[in-house]
Amino acid sequence: MTKLPPQHPDASSNEEELLPNWISISRLIYQDKPIEIPVLAEAIDNHNLQTFDDTGRRILATDGDESDYLSKAWAKKHLSIRHNLKIDPIPDDELDAFHEKLQICGDPLDNFGWPRDSLPDFTKINPHVTPKNVQSEKNPNDAWTKRTLEEFEKEYKQAGSYKKAAEIHGVSRQRYTEVIQAKRKQKSWNFGL
Repeated sequence: MTKLPPQHPDASSNEEELLPNWISISRLIYQDKPIEIPVLAEAIDNHNLQTFDDTGRRILATDGDESDYLSKAWAKKHLSIRHNLKIDPIPDDELDAFHEKLQICGDPLDNFGWPRDSLPDFTKINPHVTPKNVQSEKNPNDAWTKRTLEEFEKEYKQAGSYKKAAEIHGVSRQRYTEVIQAKRKQKSWNFGL
């Protein structure tokens, strides 16, 4: 059984007995050798993150936004809270209140994870951009990057998600959104000129 801090909501329950084949993100954060948060964020994006629907069925997390409680974005939003607590600790009384809320309401990250037999190999996940993987995706001759912001937004709406739009061009969702964000910044800088 994973050892969890006493203030963690799962410390009082035995997750292995309840769901022996389920490894939640929360469990991965609080285990003896925790998985680093940037690695978990990368795994959320690229390694078939699962969650539970309203009927208790295990499903793939959706590509929805932060308001969709079944989405990868929702999971990353709550993961970012843990990251912020780690890099910018809060006073003990506020931390106690945070953990008390987790005990009362439940930890949202308990609902996201992987079956034991589908757990990503976290040792092989590099969440940081390196020159090697930048070079392979950022080819300045890619014609698809030369389009207007309006063309990108139209394509995104037709595709239904950034991931699907990125697949049209054979690039990652991250690369696709980087290009759109750059176009938006460019437009905001050119506004009124």
